[in-house]
Amino acid sequence: MLLKRLEMNGFKSFADKVAIDFVPGMTAVVGPNGSGKSNITEAIRWVLGEQSAKSLRGGRMGDVIFAGSDTRKPINFAEVSLILENEDHFLPLDYSEVAVTRRIYRNGDSEFLINKENCRLKDIVDLFMDSGLGRESFSIISQGKIDEILNSKPEERRSIFEEAAGVLKYKHRKKQAENKLFETEENLNRVQDILYELEGQLEPLEMQASIAKDYLFQQEELEKYEVTLLSSEISSLTEKLAEVRKEFGENQTVLIKLREELHTEEAVISREKQALNETDIALDKLQERLLVETEKLEQLEGERNLQLERKKHSSENEQVYAETLAAITEKITALEEQKEVLSSSKLEKETALEIAVKAKKELEATLAKYNDLSEEAIENRKSDYIDLRHTQTTIHNDLGYIERQIGQITNRIDKLDLENSHHVDDRKDMLSQIETTKSHLTKIQNELTEQMEIYREVQQTLAKQEGVFGTQERALYKHYETVQQMKSRKETLEELADDYAGFFQGVREVLKAKKEIPGILGALVELIEIPEKYQQAMETALGASAQNVVVEDDRVAREAISFLKKTKNGRATFLPLSTIQPRELPAATKNALSNQPAFIALASEVISFDEKVSPVILNALGTTILAKDLKGANTLARLVNFRYRIVTLEGDVVNAGGSMTGGATKGGKSSILTRKHELGQLAEKITELNASTREMESAVQLAKDSMAKKREELEETRVIGENLRLQEKELLGKLDRENENLERFNKQLQLYDIEKADGSEELNKLLERKETLLQEQMEIAKQIETTDEEIKAMTSSSKALESKRTADLESLSSLKAQIAAKREQLQSATEAVERVTTTLHENYEQKEAAEQKLAFLKTNLSSVHTSEETARQSIEELRKDKAETSEKLTQTRQTRAELQEKLELLEAELTQKNNQISFYVEQKNNAEIGIGRLEVDIANRIDRLQEAYLLTPEQAEEKILPEIDTEQARSKVRLLKRSIDELGIVNIGAIEEFERIQERFDFLTGQQADLLAAKETLFKVMDEMDEEMKIRFSESFEAIKTEFAVVFPELFGGGSAELVLLDPENLLTTGIDIVVQPPGKKLQNLSLRSGGERALTAIALLFAIIRVRPVPFCILDEVEAALDEANVTRFSRYLKQFESGTQFIVITHRKGTMEEADVLYGVTMQESGVSKLVSVRLEETAELIK
Repeated sequence: MLLKRLEMNGFKSFADKVAIDFVPGMTAVVGPNGSGKSNITEAIRWVLGEQSAKSLRGGRMGDVIFAGSDTRKPINFAEVSLILENEDHFLPLDYSEVAVTRRIYRNGDSEFLINKENCRLKDIVDLFMDSGLGRESFSIISQGKIDEILNSKPEERRSIFEEAAGVLKYKHRKKQAENKLFETEENLNRVQDILYELEGQLEPLEMQASIAKDYLFQQEELEKYEVTLLSSEISSLTEKLAEVRKEFGENQTVLIKLREELHTEEAVISREKQALNETDIALDKLQERLLVETEKLEQLEGERNLQLERKKHSSENEQVYAETLAAITEKITALEEQKEVLSSSKLEKETALEIAVKAKKELEATLAKYNDLSEEAIENRKSDYIDLRHTQTTIHNDLGYIERQIGQITNRIDKLDLENSHHVDDRKDMLSQIETTKSHLTKIQNELTEQMEIYREVQQTLAKQEGVFGTQERALYKHYETVQQMKSRKETLEELADDYAGFFQGVREVLKAKKEIPGILGALVELIEIPEKYQQAMETALGASAQNVVVEDDRVAREAISFLKKTKNGRATFLPLSTIQPRELPAATKNALSNQPAFIALASEVISFDEKVSPVILNALGTTILAKDLKGANTLARLVNFRYRIVTLEGDVVNAGGSMTGGATKGGKSSILTRKHELGQLAEKITELNASTREMESAVQLAKDSMAKKREELEETRVIGENLRLQEKELLGKLDRENENLERFNKQLQLYDIEKADGSEELNKLLERKETLLQEQMEIAKQIETTDEEIKAMTSSSKALESKRTADLESLSSLKAQIAAKREQLQSATEAVERVTTTLHENYEQKEAAEQKLAFLKTNLSSVHTSEETARQSIEELRKDKAETSEKLTQTRQTRAELQEKLELLEAELTQKNNQISFYVEQKNNAEIGIGRLEVDIANRIDRLQEAYLLTPEQAEEKILPEIDTEQARSKVRLLKRSIDELGIVNIGAIEEFERIQERFDFLTGQQADLLAAKETLFKVMDEMDEEMKIRFSESFEAIKTEFAVVFPELFGGGSAELVLLDPENLLTTGIDIVVQPPGKKLQNLSLRSGGERALTAIALLFAIIRVRPVPFCILDEVEAALDEANVTRFSRYLKQFESGTQFIVITHRKGTMEEADVLYGVTMQESGVSKLVSVRLEETAELIK
């Protein structure tokens, strides 16, 4: 076999996946200290099954996972795989190659695989056990193994030889045999203890079983006759029950019919109430609609009156503007005629001016021929002077005209301002009046809104109250029925209790005769009070003893028994207070029980009773233990050695002696305890219901009173709302009229603004023109003054001109005067035309404005007329609708009165129907009581059949003895019961228990024999294991001793060595000492040699062991670390001798070892905390070691 490859991933410092391939011969792994090379050895040890984290230099097994470094995060698992070549089937597997894998996760989970198949760690350990390749074998030799040889005690050193001898599996088998022997002895002791106990139980059980068999025979006879008796009685009672049920059914049928009629009438009443409610709603809606129509009619009439006023006002304004338009049109006609005359005159003047100008030009041409230009210049200046004078006159005339126009316009604006001031005051007064009206209207509207909200709230509250009242009323009727049913049920149960129904006949007769027999306190069940949660448990705990009769003393008991004998009314058990002794648990037992979680209390501790009857209660229940559940009961039973009865809350029982009783019965049979409990609950519930009935009646009455108040409040709110609505309509009409007046004032103010704006614009134009003319006038005056001075200067310096020139000049002057006059005339004509044109334009604009206003008034008048007509038609329609609404209101009020009357009649009929139902309910309850009594009697007999014989009435009929009548059966039953009673307490379970214990006793006897035989067998196996281990150890020791004597001188170069047994007589425990004599030294114990000698001696011993027990491969982890160079050389050369049979993997940092290696791997930490596998040349080895 050959070690082929080692794969590591995340193991210790090998963070990345690393694979090391091994070859035959010697492989060396080198690297500096701390590089992680020893982690390779630990990886191999770990994958071979190492379970000690300490052996792997860790605190826990998870420490083998790479924990991270400065530059790397921790990883979550570590995995190592060892691949072995197995062609020679050295390992007992049918594979030529075996891969063993071990994986661990950081959460602690582990996985183990052989050839990628999941397996257990034990499978891996067993695979390599005694193969020489295990985790503790000599296939892995570390410095620790050397230290173990050197430093161990002789007795401890023997483990190395045992491992080499291959006795580990025998030691393991012996250990297993010892464990089995220990278990066998324990089981044998337990079986013997049980057999001892069973022997003590068999004899009394055999006697009890005999009595029980006699009891069962008589019980079978009793069953035959009592079944016949009970079946006959059930038939008779069933016939009576059928008659009473028929009566009950008839009453029930009548009741159902009456209740259906009641429900029908209630539905009718509900519908009538709904109809009445809907009628009230319709009535409110009609009243509100009538109010709305009245208000709307008043509003429309107010609007129509306002439209009539608007129509009248618009007609008056239309007439005024029509007259104004006619006047403006007439004025425009006159102005157009005046413009035409002025334009003709202007044309004539333009023609005359052109002629004069032409003549002037001709004369000036003549005068141009003269040389005396100075005189001509003078004349020219004079001509200019005249022209300036004419221009000055024209400007003066224009200024006068403009002044007149400004005066007229100013007067007109002042008149408009005066009229407007009156309109502004009127508008201000109207605005104040409108604000007052609005304030009053807002106040009224707010009050109206509040009243409407109050009305709605009251209406909603009333509707809710009516709904609540209806619910309360229905709940009250149902409550009455529930109370009546409970009272009927209570009366039935009380009658049954008074009749002592459910009690045995003898007990019932004695209890009925309490007055005749003083000293009878009552049945046991009557003298105790049981909390509800313990009802089932106590019913089971008491069983039939619940009907035992408690009496003052034994005298009363005798008297009662004599009474039963005389009356022949059955039997009863009596508990005299004077003789009954209490039974209680020992204090120690009770203390032990109180510490158990399943323990509740003693049965006598959870019930209430008079101190007088304490002995009886303690006698019946003082030793009965209550447990939470059946499992807990079993625990408590074992604690008290099955000496006491234990009852669970569900009614299961662990009996004294260990038998168990449990299960459930069909149906819910009414027992005496249940009836007593139900009576108590009914009394409490009826009391509570009576109180709640009074509260509900009070609540219904309060609801009625509250509804009446709300209806009054609703009516008051409605009246207030109607008054406020009328006030609101009046104010709205007044506000509309005031707004119309305000609109009229606003339009008058707008017209004033338009007229004043037109006048102001015209005035501004005139003032601008006046300013321009005044400037021109000042300029002309300056020019005239300058020209006059120039003329005077020129005249004084000139000479007289010739007459012809003078005449021409005079002519020219005359002509110029004419031209100037004509120009002035033309200017005046032009200005007159312009003034007429301007005035005409202004009149056109006034005409257009008047026409627009007139058209607006006509359109408005048409609109007002249409609105007034629409309002008139709406008023007529609304008056018609109002009349119809008034008529519907009258009809609805009449309908409501009829509905109210009908509802009162229906409610009276409903009351009568309720009285009938109450009568038939009482009849039905009486029948129900009779049914209850008969059912109880039948149920008692059926219960007797079920409880005593597990038979149904049908099954019982099949078992009736046909030849026996009722009286014969009753007599036979009485005799059998007396005979059975004479047997006393019978343990029926003794028969089965005896058989069961006998069977168990026989079985355990056989088991005892088997265990004794097994014990002898185990002793024999252990002896065989010891013998085999002695032989193997002896043979192996002698072989190793011989090889050690050879290897030692080979390694040391001489000398001798010997292995010595300290106790040869005891090969299984003897210690082993090593005595050596290196060359040139005396013979001494190994412990007295130097460190190097001791280390080399240990290596020699390991080589001797390998020679005796060759292994396929061997890992040596720095075993030569303590040797000097010479010894290292001897060591490495000696290794070469083993290459043919063993593959060596050497972890080393010694040069001598590396030199002998066939393959060399280097381990380094190029990255902090992470080991890397690198190829290393031999010449680099020294550098890596440093």
